[in-house]
Amino acid sequence: MITRSPKTTTLLLAASIAAASSSASAFELSDDLNLSLGLGAASSSSIYKGQDSETTAIPVIELEYKGFYISGLEAGYNFIDNDNFNFYAAIAGDTLDGKREDSKFLKDMKDVDSGVNLKLGGELYTEFGILGASVAQDVSSEHKGTEVELDWSVPFDVGTVSLMPTVYATWMSDKLTNHYFGVEQKYARTDRKAYDADASWRYGVNLMAQYPLSEQWTLAASVGSEWYSKEIKDSPIVDDNRATTGFVAVSYTF
Repeated sequence: MITRSPKTTTLLLAASIAAASSSASAFELSDDLNLSLGLGAASSSSIYKGQDSETTAIPVIELEYKGFYISGLEAGYNFIDNDNFNFYAAIAGDTLDGKREDSKFLKDMKDVDSGVNLKLGGELYTEFGILGASVAQDVSSEHKGTEVELDWSVPFDVGTVSLMPTVYATWMSDKLTNHYFGVEQKYARTDRKAYDADASWRYGVNLMAQYPLSEQWTLAASVGSEWYSKEIKDSPIVDDNRATTGFVAVSYTF
């Protein structure tokens, strides 16, 4: 399964719950602590050869305390967080999921493990929407790759439904691209040549919606598509240049 995961479908999916939680009218556990628990289902297609679409249940925990936060696979601290600007640092997993064990074509290559990234990012709130940027660097020994993302979101309401379309572009270094889409010589076969990828791009669109079921309960859903550049599409383990994701969840804000 190749998915895009905030502040970025596990992290992006979790962002849907986070946004829903922050907008819900609810009591707080304390003046500084906010907690939301949710359960959802995510469906994702894959661009790996022989890998089918997958639907999984996802428990979600969103927590904020005096600038510290946990959101999906990301934990960090907001150094600046006001009506105009947000700047944060976090530890996060990769925004790609390298699961491919269900593919007969790739089973001998096994799954790809996520890196552990130090992430720096910010968001600028303007009358034209929310402009975001982040850079993530693997600080483990997994792949030592780098990812840079730019995104633009425009939140608005239609009645009681809150909508937020987002477009984004993500640059991945050659080390990160090879970790997920390269083929080492030891895995090369007559029908799967060795492949050493250059740096690559991913481009995507996503629509998130949230609806308050009550004062504490919120229904959130998202759907998105992602496209991959030539450096990824040319990989012998890839058979498509587009992946789709969908997500729906219910959350309770304390």
